[in-house]
Amino acid sequence: MNTLSSSVLDLNTDILDYLGNYDDGPDLPDVGLFQPSESNVLDATTAEYEKLRVGDVRAERDGTSVTVSATARYKPEDEDAHETDTYGYTETEYHEAFTLVDCSEAEAALVAAFVPVAVDDEIAGFRENATKTNSLVDRLKAITLPDPDDVADDLDRYVKTKERADELDAKIEETDRLIDEIVYDLYDLTEAEIEIVEEAVAE
Repeated sequence: MNTLSSSVLDLNTDILDYLGNYDDGPDLPDVGLFQPSESNVLDATTAEYEKLRVGDVRAERDGTSVTVSATARYKPEDEDAHETDTYGYTETEYHEAFTLVDCSEAEAALVAAFVPVAVDDEIAGFRENATKTNSLVDRLKAITLPDPDDVADDLDRYVKTKERADELDAKIEETDRLIDEIVYDLYDLTEAEIEIVEEAVAE
């Protein structure tokens, strides 16, 4: 293992380890200004899709705005018309749920870091399953954030560590790319041969 990879592994980027015991703060829609997205499958309920639930979530920060997007998982009526997993679920692409604008820097950082963890761990008031009256957007809006003032110092430490980890990941990716180029040149591989090698490595 190279030094860069070792350095990344030494960094703890689990936000919950930084926040520890915290006071509850605002619900997600009460941070900044809540901006709904165009209607999509995330606004649906189980009346429209059987066993509808949240799949994966991402929270993408752009300055003081954060856009929350998610995939939806459900059991399609016609399984043959969809790609399904072993449990009979199909999963959509990412759809925007909503955007929070005019957040403070700390609020934006907190939302971007905390929301995916709240969904993965099903904490902070989040439930993954829709109901006949609750859509997936409703489930995401129910997430209760830590109090930004209560976790300000811990959040700052987390953000600095995460930025360092991201920098190291970018360096590792660039180093790997350069090594690949050197190997390809060394063996005088054609574009077609390079494509075969990269497809094999990706599997």
